[in-house]
Amino acid sequence: MKKYIVIEVVALFMLITGCSKIKQLANINVDIPYTAQFNLPAIPADTAGFVLPSGGISLPFPAIPVATNSKQFISQYNTAANMILDVYLKGLALQLAAPANQNFDFLDSVQVFISAPNQPEVLVADEYNIPKGQSLLNLTTNIDVNLKNYFVQDTIYFRLQAHINAIPASTTVLNLQSVFHVLANPLN
Repeated sequence: MKKYIVIEVVALFMLITGCSKIKQLANINVDIPYTAQFNLPAIPADTAGFVLPSGGISLPFPAIPVATNSKQFISQYNTAANMILDVYLKGLALQLAAPANQNFDFLDSVQVFISAPNQPEVLVADEYNIPKGQSLLNLTTNIDVNLKNYFVQDTIYFRLQAHINAIPASTTVLNLQSVFHVLANPLN
């Protein structure tokens, strides 16, 4: 009798472990890129000859809406919103699109926040002590923030907060390039 119980327990354990492995094989891991372009906001006292106070100033950006197209991605991978386990920001870069000769020398630090309808704003990327001469910045992302509830919305909002030490050209245009990593499992 004990022998059969041990065999049943071992068989049950193997079945559970095997199902877990099969379930893991069904995981969908996909990187989804988003790009947005926007103008640098107007700087208070943006006039010729204006000198910033020593230490620079903070420059808040307006929120930038980006369509997630999440329903399209969910459908493409034969899954559903409730099957998504985790979404995190894998990478985020800022690139100067115009003027051509501009670099980020005017920038000391930048923080990027994400929000969505009925979701709080969260810090997802930042960079401090920005090196001189750069026109492309790869920011440090916080992969510990699960953005599932943001990703499943129709629109997410990126907002930048920057600290500047000089006045950039008023025609400055930035590209924001982000990559979200989505983990879903249709067997959940």
